[in-house]
Amino acid sequence: MHSKVNRQVSAVPSVLAFNQTSPDANRFGESIRILLRWKGSIYKTIWKDLLVYYFLYYLLTVLHKFILDEDGKKAFMALAKYCLRNSNSINLMIMLSFFTTTALQRLFTMQTMVPGTAKVITFFIMSLKPNLPEGTIIVEQFARWTVLAWILTFRVVCKPLRSLFPDMISLQVAGIIREKERCILERVETEHNKTPRALVVIDWMILLLKETAIHNRFTEKSNHLKVLDIVMSFKKSCGNTIKFATKNIPYALIQAAIIVVYTYGLVTLMARNFEEAASSEFLEGIVNFFPVIPSMQFFIFLIWLNFGRVAVNPFGTDEDDIDVKLLLETHIQDSYRLGNLYTQELDHIFGAMVSQPQKQYNEASASQNAAPI
Repeated sequence: MHSKVNRQVSAVPSVLAFNQTSPDANRFGESIRILLRWKGSIYKTIWKDLLVYYFLYYLLTVLHKFILDEDGKKAFMALAKYCLRNSNSINLMIMLSFFTTTALQRLFTMQTMVPGTAKVITFFIMSLKPNLPEGTIIVEQFARWTVLAWILTFRVVCKPLRSLFPDMISLQVAGIIREKERCILERVETEHNKTPRALVVIDWMILLLKETAIHNRFTEKSNHLKVLDIVMSFKKSCGNTIKFATKNIPYALIQAAIIVVYTYGLVTLMARNFEEAASSEFLEGIVNFFPVIPSMQFFIFLIWLNFGRVAVNPFGTDEDDIDVKLLLETHIQDSYRLGNLYTQELDHIFGAMVSQPQKQYNEASASQNAAPI
């Protein structure tokens, strides 16, 4: 079961988390190492834009110095002066602040409501009576449906997970879903039922809880409602995650931010101070061949824009996106590990052992029996 999924991710989550820990700011030279890092860096994000920008800048320089006639140069210099005078009139701060704030607020909200499977499975297992003949089957069924609901939820918002499981048959091949379950879920879509598939699977979990309560399989009758409350919280998290995809940031806002930033970049290509450059050959060389200041301003805004665009879709394929495949592998491993808790005892792990309070009681009793009367 899940053999296909197991081959996709080999990283150990705890090791990966350790490697991704923020660097130690107190170490000497750590800032330099951070600046020189390529993986996940801003350089990797904007290097193509950087090449296009400087290519166009030098192309305009060649056009001005070697191709245009005197009248053309005067027109070029007038246009450059006009762009220089109006380059600071484009207020990017308001637009980018609104865009990135909206994207980050949406991202943080999404991260806080990502559904987890461990709590649901653990609560259900610990609520069952021990040593039920059908206990392992019920636990396996409940745990598998919990993972299936999680997968169907993130297939809606995560393109890499949709590529891994493009249809219900791929889930059946991976051993996550049974044939009859696949047919039911496929029929849900063909019948134009608007209920998300993940919520349909959670309905199965609720029915399993009902059947478990009817057959008196819980240690206490109140456990039925306690587990049901946990499952409903899980259902709410899945529903909120699905809403994340259906209620995306308007494309008009993203387009507006992109247009404003790139318009500013085009303006800075032409914004050149030829009046100051005429006083010195050195300054003329800087204006024509080293556009450090205008390009620096443009690329700061471009980095800001890209940061907001990454936050718009945190479940993509970028290096800084949430690794949903790794999360899936973790949830599958947890379902196996937690499922085994139903048949495990502490003695199975540590061997026959006497608890410390019992050991102290036995020693005290032995000493009292050995004391002379």
